[in-house]
Amino acid sequence: MNCPACHSENIRRSRRRSALEFLFGITGLLPWRCQACETRFHARTFPIRDLVYAHCSTCSNFDLKRISPEHVTGLFSPVGRRLGVPALRCEPCRQKFFSIRPLKAKYPAETADLLR
Repeated sequence: MNCPACHSENIRRSRRRSALEFLFGITGLLPWRCQACETRFHARTFPIRDLVYAHCSTCSNFDLKRISPEHVTGLFSPVGRRLGVPALRCEPCRQKFFSIRPLKAKYPAETADLLR
């Protein structure tokens, strides 16, 4: 995602300021702030087509690593272990969780052919 004003990739999530922004959050529109130009804007975390892939609920990152299920803690972690659900860890924020969604490929199929 890029800043709509300066096109920088150096953006971060901004805090919600009003009840209206909380309502926008239900639809997936979240507040963001560019760290380069300080512009505040609203955008989806990622395109709707990517909702089918596993992602971190904290930072919405798709760069996930498979880990052993014993490392995941939480109230429902024994259920995930018992069912054999894959355990994942987000590299940037180090959150550990279970997800039945498939991992997103790093390169699309047409780009992978070009790399060979």
